[in-house]
Amino acid sequence: MDLRGLRLVDYVAWAMNHRPSIEAAHLAVSNAVLELSRVTSDRDLQVNLSSGFSQSTANRTSHFSWHQNRGKFSSDVSLDLLICDFGRIDARERQARENLVAAQRDLADEEFAVFNDVAQAYFTLLQNDALLEVARTNEHQYAEHLRQAESLFSEGEVKKLDVLKARVDLSDARLATINASNDVVTAGAKFIRALGLSADRASRADVMDVAARTLEVSRHDLQPTAYGTEEALDLARTNAPSLKVLRAKLRAASAEVDYAIADLFPSLSFSSALSFADPTWNWSWGFKAVQSLLDGYRKRTLVDEAVVAMDLARVALDEAEQNLSRDLAVAAAVRDNARESLATARVEVEQAKENLDTVVAQYRLGDASRIDFTDAASGYAHALGARAKAFYAGELAEAELIRLTGHVPPSPKAKRRDAASPRAAEKRRDAASPKRKEEKGTYREVNDEDID
Repeated sequence: MDLRGLRLVDYVAWAMNHRPSIEAAHLAVSNAVLELSRVTSDRDLQVNLSSGFSQSTANRTSHFSWHQNRGKFSSDVSLDLLICDFGRIDARERQARENLVAAQRDLADEEFAVFNDVAQAYFTLLQNDALLEVARTNEHQYAEHLRQAESLFSEGEVKKLDVLKARVDLSDARLATINASNDVVTAGAKFIRALGLSADRASRADVMDVAARTLEVSRHDLQPTAYGTEEALDLARTNAPSLKVLRAKLRAASAEVDYAIADLFPSLSFSSALSFADPTWNWSWGFKAVQSLLDGYRKRTLVDEAVVAMDLARVALDEAEQNLSRDLAVAAAVRDNARESLATARVEVEQAKENLDTVVAQYRLGDASRIDFTDAASGYAHALGARAKAFYAGELAEAELIRLTGHVPPSPKAKRRDAASPRAAEKRRDAASPKRKEEKGTYREVNDEDID
């Protein structure tokens, strides 16, 4: 298996075809379709057929003889057609349809969850790759510093303490590199799991190559967004599959209330039967009404239970919107903070690199101490790590916002493609024409009235 060189969208598409949770959501949709078909079939004509052959014998015990009658063939055909059930089947159909809608929206919600899972693992792996490169760069700086310290000590320009401290700093840098390497292995395992693969089918080397320049953090895999919390909440209320699932469940609970109320009334049906028992036959027909006269107020209690269940579904929807509002506010704040941190970290990297180059040059001349070098090297490594963390924190926040809102922002290429399409050119001509503006305004008003 070789998935190297793919983009994030390709990894997501792969996971959609290999994650068991997606398959389970598809099966749930299929089950909801079958449930709707079963409920709808209650309206159809019900035909039952039964037939058999019977033969009887008699035993005369006083003379030990047998008497056997001639066998008879019998058959019955019955037809039942529902005439009126006061809305029972209608309510069940509405409930089944809403359950189907909920299953479909739940599938969409699971797809967004898989996207977010893959994106989180993908960006975390790239971030850890960058942090590993930072650790290696820091280790290289301390190794070079140790070489310089030993050279200066041999010339008698620095003390033994400088060499010992340089060795300690190099050991710490090597330990940090080992820890960063372990983080990369862990992130790689999580990424493989997010793709729907197991360890015996693929490894990190099979799914993603390490970038040649992991410290260059300028290319965005996700289109940056600029909306605030309120706009994000409006998008989520319109697009978030998680809210659509709860709305569908609320409508299904309302249909359950309608069924419980309709079940208080009788059920009317037409029935007909044709029976044949050799050698006679009979045909009958009639109307049938079924009504429970006394059931201990069980049906009335079921109505109250259905109302309570509907109220619980409404409360669950309100609670989900509140939690979604909180999560959106946090994700938007993380995104904004990451952008500000990234801008600051880029400046800090330039300043730290300039400071480190100056200290290294001064240390060679004996104008800087080992403490100055340690501080400069540590500051440069910290700045590189902060830049990588800030960049990928923004990418992780963008992925989280896409999952929460259920809205994927179009890429700039798609926008340019849409703007260059013939349809877009026609829209621009319509907007530039006063007459067409007036016609379009009237058309919009009519549409608004129809919708209202």
